[in-house]
Amino acid sequence: MKKTIQLVGVIFALAILSSCYKSPDLGGLSNELVVATDRDLEIDFTDARLTDYYISDSILRIGGKLLDDTYIIAPQSDDIINRIVAKMDARGFNRLIGSAATNPLGRSDIAIITTAISITNTGQNCYGGYPGWGWYGGGYYPYCTSYKYDTGNFTIEMVDKKATPEEVGKLNLIWTNINFGVLNSNDNINEDRALESIDQAFEQSPYITK
Repeated sequence: MKKTIQLVGVIFALAILSSCYKSPDLGGLSNELVVATDRDLEIDFTDARLTDYYISDSILRIGGKLLDDTYIIAPQSDDIINRIVAKMDARGFNRLIGSAATNPLGRSDIAIITTAISITNTGQNCYGGYPGWGWYGGGYYPYCTSYKYDTGNFTIEMVDKKATPEEVGKLNLIWTNINFGVLNSNDNINEDRALESIDQAFEQSPYITK
């Protein structure tokens, strides 16, 4: 089934999609990642029509305190973007690069969109407590603690630019990768997890090949 999304609503769609899933427990993320992939079953990536791709050097940032910056740019984005490029090139695809004058995005068959979505998690845990009995009282209230921490998801999306619907402002989404809990406050761990999630996403998607 073909999937089309409103171009103007891409950002909001990503944020909503991310919020539909419960973020994994932080303790488990140190041992394994939660990597999800989905595809358009009608797309054959071996088709010669889908050969040239474009990917920006920057990563879009959405949500939470990350709103202070709109994009993660080079050199901070280099390792992540280069890992995606290496995977695509190894599968036989050709990256188009160049200036705005040469319009590599416009000439590409596939556009790859990368996004970092920040999520602020808040809640309260309560322990113990029991009611008093009769006029003796004796009960006590539970002990409660509040928590707040930032996590985030990293997404990669592929758009078939040659099969964009006739309706203006829509894009044909052919592959989606969501990596849950990849981002946190430690930049080194963020990058390590992002790179590992990219490896896992492509391992889960052997059909992305020429």
